[in-house]
Amino acid sequence: MSYSIARYYLHQVQTRIHINMAQTIIKDHNLTKNGKLNEPAIIKTFERYMLLNPILQIYLLGKDGEILRYAADEKKIKVTHVSLEPIYSMLNQSGESTWILGDDPRDINEKKSFSVSPIPNEKGKNDYFLYVIIQDSIEADADRQLHESLMLKLGVYALGFSLFVGLVLGMTLFFRLIKRIIFLSEKIQEFRGDLIEVIPPITSSVNELDNLQSDLNALTIKIQSQVNLLEQSEDQRRFLVSRLSHDLRTPLTNVLGYMEQAEKKTTDPFMNTAYKNALKLKHYLDQLFDFARVDLASFVLQKEELSLSEFCFDIFNDYLTRNPKRDWEINVVENYIYVFDPIHIESALTNLFDNASKYGTGCVKFSVKHCNDELLLSICSQGEPIQPELCSQLRSGPLKTTSGLGLTIVRIISEKHGGRLKFQRIDDKNCFQIILPLSFP
Repeated sequence: MSYSIARYYLHQVQTRIHINMAQTIIKDHNLTKNGKLNEPAIIKTFERYMLLNPILQIYLLGKDGEILRYAADEKKIKVTHVSLEPIYSMLNQSGESTWILGDDPRDINEKKSFSVSPIPNEKGKNDYFLYVIIQDSIEADADRQLHESLMLKLGVYALGFSLFVGLVLGMTLFFRLIKRIIFLSEKIQEFRGDLIEVIPPITSSVNELDNLQSDLNALTIKIQSQVNLLEQSEDQRRFLVSRLSHDLRTPLTNVLGYMEQAEKKTTDPFMNTAYKNALKLKHYLDQLFDFARVDLASFVLQKEELSLSEFCFDIFNDYLTRNPKRDWEINVVENYIYVFDPIHIESALTNLFDNASKYGTGCVKFSVKHCNDELLLSICSQGEPIQPELCSQLRSGPLKTTSGLGLTIVRIISEKHGGRLKFQRIDDKNCFQIILPLSFP
């Protein structure tokens, strides 16, 4: 329907444009000369239009409508006369409100739009007419313009549709790709958190993401297997260390008893040296046993609600009694009621006291204070700076220092209480802090 309306509109426009074509041809090609018919010009013009524009039908008519000359294919001419009635109506028409249709020499039954202009004869009378059928030319121009317009619109629509389809497909593929990547990322994060949920396997591999998921599934299964083997190995190590330290303590205790009695009965300096080294060995075995015990996964704290301030003060005084040669200073002002395991907190503080007494110089300061919803148990002593890697080693694993086993025990006990062990270098002093949360149950 749109095509028919557009074609009709273009037909009307082209008809209005070509309505004076006959008169224009006469003027442009000088078909009249001195008010008379110019025969040579007419012959030349008709021949030219036959060659250059065969669609345009041009006829020279006599006063009775006889076709005298024409610029058209001779084989297509069906009549020798055309009706003069529409020609006179066209010439006598004052306006262009209606379109008059005339005979088409190529088709007896067809009426078409035309342009006409009178041509005078040798005597100056209008006995000739230049009759031009313009509908074929109009239809050709209209069809060409419509075709170009439709092709342009079709091209624009096709381009727009292609862009829209490409955008939809691209966005769909993009969102599917992003959704798949987010899924894999979330699964990897979950696996990193607990090492339990492996990446789910893929049933059938059809693209690179499927291959990636399949590879991640195999990788996480292998990692999980290796972690399980490491945990089993670690459990076996802990059990072996615990049994070994326990089995060695009994005979060493007997040896120390005999050596203590022998030392009292003799003044042999070698016996005294052997006895002191045996005491050191017992101290190391005690630390090894404590480490093996607190490092077990089955280890549970035996917590009590006590005054942490009084407990620390008692531990400090007891240690001071056993080590009177060093300068000690304690700063415990407020009374803090706390739920903790007294046996293992005592073990942690004793290890820090031993470490400060053995490797520090000058006065050893011990303080208990409150800071930002946390309790800080600090032991500071002057001494040489400790290795820089100690700070990172305090976070996990056995410490690779000369006093590493004792500090490892302190770290594990602190973590079992929901806290942590922290080292700071403050004013040329090495400070170890057991930081405990106030909200620990």
